[in-house]
Amino acid sequence: MSNIKYFAFAGEGNPVHPPVEPKKARVNAVWMDGSMIEGCMFNEASWYLMPCKEQGLVKHHSDKVMFFIGGNPKNPESLNSTIHLRIENDRLTLTNTCAVFIPEGVAHGNLEVTNLDIPFFCYTCHLNTDKYDTFPAEATAVPGTYANFYVEKYERPDGKIPEAPEGFIKFLVYLDGKRMKGAPYAEAVWFLTTNDTGPAPHSHEDFDEFIGFIGTDPEHPAELNAEIVFYVEDERISVTKSCLVYIPRGIRHSPILVPKLERPILHFSGGNGGDYERKGDEHRDENMFRI
Repeated sequence: MSNIKYFAFAGEGNPVHPPVEPKKARVNAVWMDGSMIEGCMFNEASWYLMPCKEQGLVKHHSDKVMFFIGGNPKNPESLNSTIHLRIENDRLTLTNTCAVFIPEGVAHGNLEVTNLDIPFFCYTCHLNTDKYDTFPAEATAVPGTYANFYVEKYERPDGKIPEAPEGFIKFLVYLDGKRMKGAPYAEAVWFLTTNDTGPAPHSHEDFDEFIGFIGTDPEHPAELNAEIVFYVEDERISVTKSCLVYIPRGIRHSPILVPKLERPILHFSGGNGGDYERKGDEHRDENMFRI
């Protein structure tokens, strides 16, 4: 069986979202759940196009990580909008590209988007389940408990920035258990040019991994406007549509190659483990961009 079985592409699945007003404010890019890939982590990727609200507090029986990424590659740190998000009794005000961590069972919601000048991208992963389950919740935590459950910028605990060909990558945000206690490993970058190098083949023994390749035309979110060549267990898989990839622990994958690129794309990865560890050819490219 081909390893394409680990891929979810735009247009597949049956996306279900929290209700947003107005409905046209958000458009789905890609959706992944257990009906598509058994045992995967639940994932969804969307674009927010205009100011909107999502009312109510909810909780999940899973840890959750969210990326909010500005849609302008020339000014990638800015969301070009303001996002208000409640986590328990704390109201986060987000204006920069960031990653948010919401532990299992924690009440969150009442998302409000204001001052939106350019559409921004939102990615959500439920790390411990392959389905979307949500339950009404009430805030009970002491104010201040979750006020800092988000990170901005690509700052790794070791202080290093992985090497990459000049002009290829813009590093956006990095999260792990050292930057935030209890948080998973997750990171996001822009791919800005073509590239014929990438991480050496490797596997992860301690966590399952999610990987995304997302086109950045909100009016045509399924279109990658690029070609990505990705290897899973030495099988070469060519991708031209926005997609999410689930890599179970122990499955060998990489490199990533970008033979064609018409406009920048978003790439992100992470896993249900607190720190990044891998097995394989770590030494040949240990400072190269990672998944």
